[in-house]
Amino acid sequence: MLITREMDYAIRAVRALADGEKHNIKEICSMEDIPTEFGYKVLKKLSHSEIVTVIRGQGGGYRLLCDLNETTLLDIARAIGGNLLLNECLEGGYVCINNSGEKVCTVHKELCRIQNVLIAELKANTLAQILAM
Repeated sequence: MLITREMDYAIRAVRALADGEKHNIKEICSMEDIPTEFGYKVLKKLSHSEIVTVIRGQGGGYRLLCDLNETTLLDIARAIGGNLLLNECLEGGYVCINNSGEKVCTVHKELCRIQNVLIAELKANTLAQILAM
């Protein structure tokens, strides 16, 4: 998994909305130095995941929908839809000649351990805790 620029922008967009107020795309992008075309893209994904809500019409914008005390970086990563796997061999159903039958791939085993640590760390703190640091 790579923490992509898109995920970074999504985290920043949530930070811009953390005050609970409605903000339009220009405000969000200006506050967090996000290119507008990326702003629309990440806010659409955050909306589909019910992290933000879209307020349509004149005077519309975006408002935080999730509870920052319950939402984690893992939730943001999943909303953006990036592959959270360190390596394709961790994908269910992946066939590897070095990890089948009686063979146990020690690299796979270590990547599984690291993957579990990564997931645990991404959900270790809520966004409220992170933003208060």
